Amino acid sequence: MLRIHKTHLLILSFLILASPVYSAAAENIPWSPDQATGAPNSPKVGDQKTAWASLAQDKGAEWIKLEYKTPVEVHAVRIYENFNPGAISKVTGFDKEGTEVLVWEGKEPLKKAPNIFEVQSDSKLVSQSIKVYLDTTRVKGWNEIDAVQLVGSDDSKQWATKASASSTYATRNAKREITWETLPPSVIKTFPQAGSTDVDPALKEISVTFSKDMLTERMWAVVQISKEMFPKTRKGIHYLKDKRTCVIPVDLEPGKTYVLWFNRGRYNSFRDTENNPAVPYQLVFKTKLK
Repeated sequence: MLRIHKTHLLILSFLILASPVYSAAAENIPWSPDQATGAPNSPKVGDQKTAWASLAQDKGAEWIKLEYKTPVEVHAVRIYENFNPGAISKVTGFDKEGTEVLVWEGKEPLKKAPNIFEVQSDSKLVSQSIKVYLDTTRVKGWNEIDAVQLVGSDDSKQWATKASASSTYATRNAKREITWETLPPSVIKTFPQAGSTDVDPALKEISVTFSKDMLTERMWAVVQISKEMFPKTRKGIHYLKDKRTCVIPVDLEPGKTYVLWFNRGRYNSFRDTENNPAVPYQLVFKTKLK
């Protein structure tokens, strides 16, 4: 998920072991199971607060359970995936006695997001409760689900009204103990240095170094606030082997003032390995005349 968007910014970014069940209330909390109820509402590919995400990435078994208004004979289950699809391992339903019945089990084909993964039932299961299992080790990164549609044998279609899950990234918003792992990374060095007024316009790379190891797989947000004061960038943004220094290839002009933000507002793809967004940092420098 390497893409460049330039509308008041340049952003490049791309979005388990079982833990206590989390049942979403009606507050519409970002990344909570409640985000998988109703019709799909994550318009963009990638990490979206309007989809359900598990607490951790790449940890193994996770599940989300969806409840529907009307019991129907299950014909199909359609799972709308907006981020890193391919981790679904099993789909089940619950009959009126509460017995869990297998609908599908296997290895979901790998496809690009957004993806609608549909499984069909061979049984005569009548249900208003569907459970989707994931093996989050199958596809790297968070595997987010935007919505799950229940299709009846009468061709009726329903969106979930309630949801619960094995875990949710929403719990990270709760008050946490302050530790090295929970504190956000910060910028400790840039090249050129902020405030420099005699930068060589022949410089071909800007670099930023953070205080912690970072997520390095296409996770960065270099943001512009002014097109005139933003350097021309080239392909090849990358992290060094230290996993803390990000390098941005540029073409500079003499006698110009440049302003870049590393993370700003909702553009916060510079994140450490615990997925904590880096503290926003503004780099301002000026190139010298030839």
